[in-house]
Amino acid sequence: MLLEAMGILVFGAITVRDWATREWWFRYLLLWAVASATVGWFYQLSGSETIEFSAQKLAISKETFGWNRTREYPVATCRELEWREQSGEGDNTGLQCKVGWRTIKFAHHISEDEALEIVTALQTNLPDVAQQMCAMPDSSKKHFTTLNLS
Repeated sequence: MLLEAMGILVFGAITVRDWATREWWFRYLLLWAVASATVGWFYQLSGSETIEFSAQKLAISKETFGWNRTREYPVATCRELEWREQSGEGDNTGLQCKVGWRTIKFAHHISEDEALEIVTALQTNLPDVAQQMCAMPDSSKKHFTTLNLS
């Protein structure tokens, strides 16, 4: 978050420095970019997320500036719960799982150790749910290396 704030400040400083030499439409484009990045940064900073597992559902509640949004998914349709690394500019670390045919991402900006704590708590408290959510289909063995030992 600190690195992102520094990036916004540097980009804003460059925008202000060259303001007078830019075309009017380019000024508004730069202003829009800095404003959008700032609003996005405050959105990430201000929100809190609650993840709840039960025998029937996975509930993810996100509260931002007093506005609460809850998404619920039946555990029976959830699988392949895993921590994801940052793969691109817009993608953040966190947890993801497949719900039916789509992938949902949540718990943004957590470390691998924090994700491991969540999965460990799930296995300790709800082992049947953990088995269902961490199940990988036979065709998806990208995380495993076959040694072919005899």
